[in-house]
Amino acid sequence: MKKFVCHYALLRFRPFVETGEFANVGVVLMAPAARFFGYRLLTRYGRITQFFHQLDRKVYLQGRALLKQEIGRFAGDLRRLALGDGHTTPDLPLADHLFAEFVRPREAMLQFDEQRIVLADDPRVKLDVLFDHYIERNFVTKEYQERLLENMVRKLLVGQRLGAAYRAEKVGNADFTVNFPFVRMQDGRPARVIKPLYLAQDDTTKLLTHGGQWVDKVRRLAKRNALPGAVMFPVKAPPRDTKQYQAYDEIREDLQDAGVTVVAANDESSILRFAAD
Repeated sequence: MKKFVCHYALLRFRPFVETGEFANVGVVLMAPAARFFGYRLLTRYGRITQFFHQLDRKVYLQGRALLKQEIGRFAGDLRRLALGDGHTTPDLPLADHLFAEFVRPREAMLQFDEQRIVLADDPRVKLDVLFDHYIERNFVTKEYQERLLENMVRKLLVGQRLGAAYRAEKVGNADFTVNFPFVRMQDGRPARVIKPLYLAQDDTTKLLTHGGQWVDKVRRLAKRNALPGAVMFPVKAPPRDTKQYQAYDEIREDLQDAGVTVVAANDESSILRFAAD
């Protein structure tokens, strides 16, 4: 079966330039030899407002609506100028040029990532596969879930006027450092650390691997006398009475043995008491 060269780019939503945080919210794909251009955009805006909790949902919805109009105009120009109507030969170089210009990086809340190329038997099916992989799964990864937890903790700290006291820092010494999202410095040294941790994976191997990585980091810092005296991990745990919870319990005990205070991610009072001490 013939394979078609497909050009595609992921669409990113980045509302706050200062933080650099973004979420993949769509994908556009062109296969000029197949005369195909298509796109898919995330429609469930609740995921966006969860991730960017300070954001009014209308900002994303209005931006998406304007982008859909822009994509529609581009699709019409692409077909008229380069892809033809089925009776003429597609102008492949022109199609490549138009697509590259359309997805070039711009300073905007909705912006395309770098252009990529993939081979596909059916470009329409490949578009769905890419959307499922990069956009749908983007919202179920542990990295995304931990960013949600970090946003929750940041909101708590700001609400109690503690936000300025904590910032992202590297903790360690000359030969080993660990990045933490919330560190309070005292006399030029890390004094208190808060690290939200997502351990509600369905797969116990993934849970133990991810949790074990943080156990190892904490132990290595302690071995070098570089672990601050006050470290808290607010943790999202799996449901009780499951094999996943047993795996979580193992990680919790290991963290506590290493000197970490472990609390539930929704235990706001404990988090705030720790942060304010």
